[in-house]
Amino acid sequence: MERKFLYDSSMMASDHMPYRVRHGDVIELEKPAVFGKATKLIEMPVSWTLDDYPHFEFVRTPQSVLASLQSPRAVMQTWYDEFVYMRKTVDWGVLTLTMHPFVIGRGQRMAALELLVDKMAKDGAVFMTMEQAAEEAKTKLFSS
Repeated sequence: MERKFLYDSSMMASDHMPYRVRHGDVIELEKPAVFGKATKLIEMPVSWTLDDYPHFEFVRTPQSVLASLQSPRAVMQTWYDEFVYMRKTVDWGVLTLTMHPFVIGRGQRMAALELLVDKMAKDGAVFMTMEQAAEEAKTKLFSS
C-alpha cells in the first residue's frame, strides 16, 4: 500500500549512503540472498554511534546499567572523525547526527556541539534536514 513516505531511517544498513528500500527479499539459510524489487522509499543512513543518547545518558533498569556519561568533547571528536572518514570515502554522503533536546541540551554538551558545527562547516559540511537530504539523494543517486 502506498503511504507517500519519502524516507525511512530505521534499517541501519549503510554508513553514509542513502539507498532504495527493497520489497520481497528472500533470505534462506545456506542459499544466496534473492533481492526483491527496489521501492520509491529511500533509506537514510543512521547509526547508534552518531546518536547522543547512548553516549550521554545514565539508565538503570533491574537488568542492566547504561552508564554512558561520556565527555562531550570526546563524543564530538568521534563524530568529527566520522565526518572526515565519510569525506575521504564517498563523493557524496549523509552523516546523520541524532540529538534529543533533553540529552544534548545540557550546557557543556551544547558548547561542544557548537564547536563541532563550526569545525565541520569550515571543512565543507552542508547542514540540512533529512527531508532535504533525501530529496538531494533522489537527484544525485537515483535520477537514472
